Amino acid sequence: MTSTSISSLSSRLISSLLSSSSTSSSESSRRHFNNKNNNNRVFKIENAGKKSAFRLSNNKRKAKKTKQEEKDEMKRAFDGEGLSPEERVSGAKHKARRWLGQHFLIDHSVLIDAVRSADVTKEDVILEIGPGTGNLTAELLRTGCKVIAVEKDRNLAKTLRETLGKEFGEDELEIIEEDFMKWKDLDTKFVGLIDGGEKRAKVVANIPYNITTDILKRLLPMGDTFEDLVFMFQEEVARRLATEERGEKMIENANEVKKKKKSNSDFRAMSVRTAYYSESRYIRPVAKDCFDPPPNVESCLIGFKPKRKEHLLKINGTEKQFFTFVQSCFAQKRKMLKNNLRGTCDAETIDLALEILGRGDKVRPQELFMEDYVELFNFVREERKVEIEEKDDEDDDEDDDDDDDD
Repeated sequence: MTSTSISSLSSRLISSLLSSSSTSSSESSRRHFNNKNNNNRVFKIENAGKKSAFRLSNNKRKAKKTKQEEKDEMKRAFDGEGLSPEERVSGAKHKARRWLGQHFLIDHSVLIDAVRSADVTKEDVILEIGPGTGNLTAELLRTGCKVIAVEKDRNLAKTLRETLGKEFGEDELEIIEEDFMKWKDLDTKFVGLIDGGEKRAKVVANIPYNITTDILKRLLPMGDTFEDLVFMFQEEVARRLATEERGEKMIENANEVKKKKKSNSDFRAMSVRTAYYSESRYIRPVAKDCFDPPPNVESCLIGFKPKRKEHLLKINGTEKQFFTFVQSCFAQKRKMLKNNLRGTCDAETIDLALEILGRGDKVRPQELFMEDYVELFNFVREERKVEIEEKDDEDDDEDDDDDDDD
């Protein structure tokens, strides 16, 4: 091979190597540039997402706050005469005493619903327990009715006399400074105020939650005196007592079909007492911020229509004996009824009683109804001659540690 050929071949080889190196370098540069651009793009996208989410979160918070403010404004709108509920509370210059259950209602719509639910008219006589600063009292008095307000707190009773007492006079507002549970004149106070016929008095009150059961036990048997009771209750307790929420179903019993209400897992001894003496109804929920100061639990309005004594189911014994028997049936709620009855009845009586009820031997206390307990009680008393000792009412664990007072 000639020197010229060798020189030419070397030149082509060097040129090829240089070209390959240049191409590789160019490709590497392009890759580096693309990666840099991609990283920048990802960084921008991630940051853009964060900014967008941050702005969205802020907007949501602002929208939520605005919506809540509008809701509160609508909810607490007061278009009546005189002081608004909030002005009345602040004007009383009274520090709420939680041990007395003092959480004052400041939502005007709740006050209106309580009065409307009881269908209060100028011909009515109303008992209010724990009037507090007088927000509910003022709403009641605007209807023209007579209000008898029983207030335990000395300072609040004094404030009521100096404000609403002077504005409406003793003929329309009678203020009694007394602990309602120790008030001895309840049975006689309304004798001369109602005609004794169809017209009866009513109770509308925001009562302390820690004595709701005690108040019900005292008022529910007074069906000949009171025709309607409207209370502020703890939501959880009210759901147990509002018997209208239990739907209906058909139950076969000894070849006979009976129409029964749907079972309620929260049905308790106090539920039986409530159903025996009255017809209860759930009115509306009440949020915590409807009170000042707000309670620790959700609340609601609940109503009871007490039955006259002539309309109560007949029982073979005293009412105290009946409820002592019911309490024994709920001695241990999660146990079957037959196990709870062993403390009161013998085995043969229990078997016969369950057979009469036609609910099976595995039925639990909460699966029965008030009518079932009356039937069961009458059977063990009449047919089996079981002696039931009268006992003082036990706590039905319906109360909550928190409480309210208007």
